[in-house]
Amino acid sequence: MNKNTIIGFLLIGVIMFGFTWYQSRQYQEQMEAQAQLDSIARVEQMAAMAMDSVKKAQGTVAETDIKVSSIPAYKDSLLTSARMAEASMYRLANDRIEIEFTSRGAQPYSVKLNDYKSYDSTDLYLIRPDMSRYDIKLYAGENINTKDFNFEVVEHSDSVLVMRLPFSNGGFIQQRYALAKDSYSLYNELSLVGMDGVIPHNVSMLDIDWNVVIPRLEKGYKYEKQYSMLDYYFTGDKKPEQIARGRDGSERIQGRFKWFSFHQQFFSAIMTSKSEFASAELSAKYFAEDDPSKNLMACSAKLRSDFQAGSDNVTIPYEFYFGPNDYRTLKSYDDKYEKIIPLGGWMVSWFSRLVIIPCFDFLG
Repeated sequence: MNKNTIIGFLLIGVIMFGFTWYQSRQYQEQMEAQAQLDSIARVEQMAAMAMDSVKKAQGTVAETDIKVSSIPAYKDSLLTSARMAEASMYRLANDRIEIEFTSRGAQPYSVKLNDYKSYDSTDLYLIRPDMSRYDIKLYAGENINTKDFNFEVVEHSDSVLVMRLPFSNGGFIQQRYALAKDSYSLYNELSLVGMDGVIPHNVSMLDIDWNVVIPRLEKGYKYEKQYSMLDYYFTGDKKPEQIARGRDGSERIQGRFKWFSFHQQFFSAIMTSKSEFASAELSAKYFAEDDPSKNLMACSAKLRSDFQAGSDNVTIPYEFYFGPNDYRTLKSYDDKYEKIIPLGGWMVSWFSRLVIIPCFDFLG
């Protein structure tokens, strides 16, 4: 080992030590405050989380055990048939990710990352089976919630899945999902086709509810919780807003915004609206460390999207990111996703981007 190599490793060591020392000072007070906040209302939180966990675990059973007598009568007979139909499972996959879908509600059912393992060496599920619910609500002559209906599959391959909910007038609600090669992104197009005679001309909004129970993926509960949160980003801002960092929290967003993330310590689930969301209410509740199902947090996004009223063919594009909080990976999607990674203040952020991250990439 020559002199230059030794000097190089010494410099890297000094950089890493200095950065760690600075960060530890920066977060010391926050960690002390966090410990106090975590002790507040523990009994109520444990009870609420236990109830949420039970409801989630029983969700599929409740949906598939519907008695005919309890099925509401819809004006459109095709909706009644779709409510009674049995659900089927479908899969999209590439080298990085595998996503299971259920035809009931035409929604993601589970998300597994292929390149990673959880702390106990088991498969890493960013979303465990049946721990996500993605509902579309709109008024089409009567109140419709897509979670209640089984969609018909009209196209399926390893990378594309298209499902439709037909109406008697020939129109349909369509969900199209596409998974690009070697990518963590899932493209989603929600379409309302031939619905001009069904959706009133004064209706120009639809609601989306996305609820996800995020599992624990790391052995250390304290730090995994401390570095987990929800982010949301307004187009043109320097960085996203943060809520519920390490503790229960919620926020109503009145203005238009681009994307939001269910941000766990090392992985995130991000949803983007290409035409921007009109408004939203985001919230997160944390499970106790001794939760028997090893869940970390229950995340909820109540979203509103607008579309052109009176149109006979509406398509609203969305995009999901299910993957690691890796700076270069997030930056490659060119949607400012990398901003969810806290790099400190201006000076520290500059130093991290130009020195720390390249050094770690080189050593890796």
